[in-house]
Amino acid sequence: MVKTEYILIVMLTLALHTMAQDRSSETLETLHNRAEKAYGRGDVQKAITLYQEILKQQPDSVPVRTDLGVALARQGHYREALVEYQRALRHDPRNSIVQLNVAIAWYKLADFEKAAAELENLRKHHADNSQSLYLLADCYLRLGRNSDVIALLDPVYTARPGDLAVDYALGTALIRDGQTQRGAEVIDHVLRNGGSPIANLLLGQSQLVAGDFKTAASTIHKVLDADPTLPGAWVLYGRALLESGDLPGANAALLRAIQADPNDFDANLHFGAMLRHEGKNAEASPYLKRALQLRPFSPEALFQVGALDLAMGRLDNARGTLERVEKQWPDFQEVHVQLAVLYARMNRQEDSERERKIVLKLDQNARQKGPQPEQ
Repeated sequence: MVKTEYILIVMLTLALHTMAQDRSSETLETLHNRAEKAYGRGDVQKAITLYQEILKQQPDSVPVRTDLGVALARQGHYREALVEYQRALRHDPRNSIVQLNVAIAWYKLADFEKAAAELENLRKHHADNSQSLYLLADCYLRLGRNSDVIALLDPVYTARPGDLAVDYALGTALIRDGQTQRGAEVIDHVLRNGGSPIANLLLGQSQLVAGDFKTAASTIHKVLDADPTLPGAWVLYGRALLESGDLPGANAALLRAIQADPNDFDANLHFGAMLRHEGKNAEASPYLKRALQLRPFSPEALFQVGALDLAMGRLDNARGTLERVEKQWPDFQEVHVQLAVLYARMNRQEDSERERKIVLKLDQNARQKGPQPEQ
């Protein structure tokens, strides 16, 4: 009798445990459905709360962890989303969806170096992913890594003719890289496919690089008439107007470019440089610092920040930055001008005189080597 009672107790315990598990599974499934419905109707905060509740019971769930990251990202909490994505990747390191989400989060945070690194890693195993291709090309463009854009997109350009996103990114990189003949080939290829605003923007960019500033401004103005939201158009228009001598027009266009994309390196750099030239140093500061944050190793951005520090009396900061530019770009005349002024203000007359002699030597050299940063 005792043995029978013991068996019954064990069976009853097992049954109760199984029922509890079933109820728990049903509860988690119900919570997940509720979370998805909340997210679908736009109640993102409710979805986040429900996902977090599920993860208390199933902390290793990659789908739920990913869904939580997506919901956080939708609210603009990209760093919190990154935490969830990275936790998910610990359990599923090759999950391409999560890897892409990580890259997008870094991209949204304007950390294009980290976004590019994630995308490069993703494409080692998922090279056919078009979204990662476009995003990586854009990261490279934003970082000024034109040769990387060309290496990435050249094979795609040949294999998939007519992809305007590829054509635009490749054409832009070729033009920026000084490969104007190849850039012209890409532009011609785009023009043969309909003369779209993207094609005309590429044409305007090539005219700008060639030094035909008024024609470039006219071409890009027509692009903006057709599509004022086209990425990159306002900053190119601003640069063309600046080079044409229309400072008020350039100012307005560059500010419009920043409003359209606060993480546009060229827009921040050129707008900040304009303000610095006008003596509006405090106003220039956030734009130039933003440009340097976007491209920490850019000689152009470093020069502008160093010149700004000099103008605002931050001599030690200016010295470190300008000397760094001088090492990177020894034939850039303006950095020697700024250093001559800086050393004189620091009572380093011998150093100041040395820089003045370099300026005179470069001034006499009609063929300076390499491009010059925007001043």
